[in-house]
Amino acid sequence: MATKTEKEIEALSTRLEKLKAQQAKEEQQKQALETTQQSILDILQQAGLSLDDFIIHNIKVARRVVARLDKAQKKGEESKQVVTVKKKTVKKRRRVRAKAKPGIKIPAGRYGNLPDNPDQIIVVKEKGPRPKVLKAYAEEIGLDNFLEKCR
Repeated sequence: MATKTEKEIEALSTRLEKLKAQQAKEEQQKQALETTQQSILDILQQAGLSLDDFIIHNIKVARRVVARLDKAQKKGEESKQVVTVKKKTVKKRRRVRAKAKPGIKIPAGRYGNLPDNPDQIIVVKEKGPRPKVLKAYAEEIGLDNFLEKCR
C-alpha cells in the first residue's frame, strides 16, 4: 500500500513530465515560427515587397487575430474583477381577467310587459342580437320568471 508521501511523489513526477512535454512543444513551436518568419521575409525580399505590403494585403486576417487576442485578454481581466451582485427585478403583477358569466340565452319570440315600458313589444329573431334591456331584466328576475311574465 502506497503511503501519502509516495502518492505525492508520483503526482509530482507526472506533473513534471507533463510540464517537460509542454516546454518541449513550446520550444518546437517557437523554432517553427522563427524559421517561418525568416522564410517569409526572404520570399518578400526576393519579390521586391516589404512586410508592410504583405500585412496590408492580409489586413482582414490580422484584424481577426488581434480582435481575438484582445477578447481573450479582456476575458482574463473580467474574471479577476470583483463580481457585483445583481438585484432581481420584481415582476409586475398582471391583472387577472374576471371570468365571463354564462349568458342567458333568450329564445326567439315577441316580448312585452317590461317594467320600463309596458306598452312596448320587442321582437327577437332566431339569429341576431338580443336587446340589452331584455337581457338585463332576464338576468335580474331569472329566465323562467321572465318567460312567464313577458311572453
